[in-house]
Order: sequence, then C-alpha cells, then structure tokens
Amino acid sequence: MIWNKKDINRTLVKDMVRRFECDALTASILARRNIIDGPDILYFLEDDLRYLHNPFLFKDMEDAVDRVLQAREEGEKVLIFGDRDVDGITSTSLLHRALTDIGIDTDWRVPSGNDPYGLTIAAVETHAENSGTLIITVDNGISCRDAVARANELGIDVVVLDHHNPPDVLPDAVAIINPKMEDSGYPFRDLAGCAVVWKFITALRFARTELYKQQICLLNVRPANESYLIEAIKVVNMTEQTRISETVVPGMVSISQTRLVPFLQDQQIFVWDAPLQQKQLATIFGKGVEFNFHDLAPEISRSIPAIRNMSLLRLKDFSRIGRYRDKPISELDGFFNIFVTFIQRRNELFGDREK
Repeated sequence: MIWNKKDINRTLVKDMVRRFECDALTASILARRNIIDGPDILYFLEDDLRYLHNPFLFKDMEDAVDRVLQAREEGEKVLIFGDRDVDGITSTSLLHRALTDIGIDTDWRVPSGNDPYGLTIAAVETHAENSGTLIITVDNGISCRDAVARANELGIDVVVLDHHNPPDVLPDAVAIINPKMEDSGYPFRDLAGCAVVWKFITALRFARTELYKQQICLLNVRPANESYLIEAIKVVNMTEQTRISETVVPGMVSISQTRLVPFLQDQQIFVWDAPLQQKQLATIFGKGVEFNFHDLAPEISRSIPAIRNMSLLRLKDFSRIGRYRDKPISELDGFFNIFVTFIQRRNELFGDREK
C-alpha cells in the first residue's frame, strides 16, 4: 500500500504550533485533515472537562432540573425508562445513581424479551399503579407521543432525555433535552444518549449551589485613549445572556445617560480589583456615583494561586481556552473564563466519578 500525504502549508503548521502550543507532528496531522479552526482543534488537544459546553445551553434544561428538584422536595416516586442497548443501559445506570445519591425514590426499567423500544403505555400505567408521578426517559422518548399523552392523563409528568432524530410532532413533555432538535440551543448535535444524561447530571449538580438561576453581572472598566471602555456581561447558570459596551469620556455624560443603570439594575455585580475599578468609575462619573460590587480577585486567587496579583490584561493572555477563539479575547472574556473555571472547581461539578 502506498500512502500519499497531502501537501500542507508550512507557515500554517508553524502558526498552529505557536498558537496552540502543540508539537509540529500534531499540527501537521490536524492540518492535513483540515482541522485548523480553534474550536475544532480544542476538541483534539484538550481533555479537561471544563472545556465542554455548558449544559444550560439546552433551552429546556432549567425546566428539566426544576422538575427533578421538585420531585426530591416532595418525596415523589420517579421512574427512569431506558433502553436495552449499551447506550441505554449506561444512561439508565448513570441517572439512577445520580438521583439516588440525592435521596430521590427512584426505580428503573428497560425493555426486555419482546418488549418494544421506547416508553410504553403499559409502563406508564404500571408506574401510576405504584403511585409514581414522574418519568424520565433516557436514550428514548422523543418519539413516544402516545405514552407521554397517557402519562399526562394519569397526572404523571415526563422529562425526555434523548438524542435520536425528532419526529415532526413532539411528545407533550415537561421538558425535552435533545441536541438534534433544531431549537435545542446546544451547539453540538451528535451527543450519545448517555452524554445527554451526563449533561443533565452536571446541570443538576450546579442547581444545588447558591448560584443557580442567580442574575450575575461581570463588570470591567479599562482606559482607551482619552476615554474609558465600560464592559459588562450578564451571566445566568454560567452562561452568557447578553453584554454591553460603553465608551465614555470623563465628565462628558452622566451615568443616567448611558445604558449602564438599566443593565446593572437588580444584578449581583462582580469585578476584578475593586479599588482600581472604583477609582476609574469615579474618574468617569465623579465621586458622587457609588457602585455596589464584590471583588472576586482575592477569592479566585486563593483557589488558583497562579493568577494571584494578575491584572485582567495579563489574565486574558493566561486564559487557555482563549487561544482557541477565532478572535482575540478581551479582558472581560478572560474574566468570564476564569469565573466559570472557579465556579466549577469550587462546587466540584466534575466529581470523583468523572476523574
């Protein structure tokens, strides 16, 4: 057999080695396979779980999590309905362990013998006879419209965790987590069924922290020529919701003439290096304007000593995930990245089982 290697651009390979800090052989292999964009290269070079997509990017994730937390609080009986193949059994096992770990009365069932694939009306009715009030389908459910309808008739809620192609008409479930749905919100459609379940489990872990559903704003002020750039990101469940950027010349406008007041209203505001931020804001708007914010730098630095005494200007270059962005990251982007990493570590969202 004769192997013919594709010609590659040597300059491109050198740039990949410099930018992504990989060896030349790895860069050459990636380039020959036309894997040259940062987000795609990240998939092959990084194995840290913090680089995975946030589970709350699924638009129904909060609804699914809230329904399970409700079942825990009210002592409901929950049925996990899986599938008999490797993906389905793995999904069932993962979720059963996660729910029983937090004290939920959980049973499980997978098809056996001549049972058909997917949630059945018979399984729903059996769960109702056992006083069950919640069913979670794993590796199935997206096509089980009749069984879900029967569950609704019996007062049983259904949460669907699936990865199969959705039909034109979806089941009337409390929440559907499926990356193959066009409006799922999740950026990668080819998750395995057990990966969808694991995403739900990590979301459930985060939901048990004090930051779940909290409105958080990351704020940063930095000089820009004869003006200042004020940037802010609204964050919920570690996902960016929206951001603003205001360029202000000191003494030219009052704070009420900017978009900051409505944007920051009712937010928990976090900054990096509060004394510096307060000084710059006083320069812009005068000392009569007070901001109530919390300085994250000391707390994060204790958790990640390598960044102690770093400014956000240096921190953005320290951000490992930033190197995979198509555009250079800003100071605020670096702040957001280190904030998410800190929250993940502090709350042990990836536990011993993942390790």
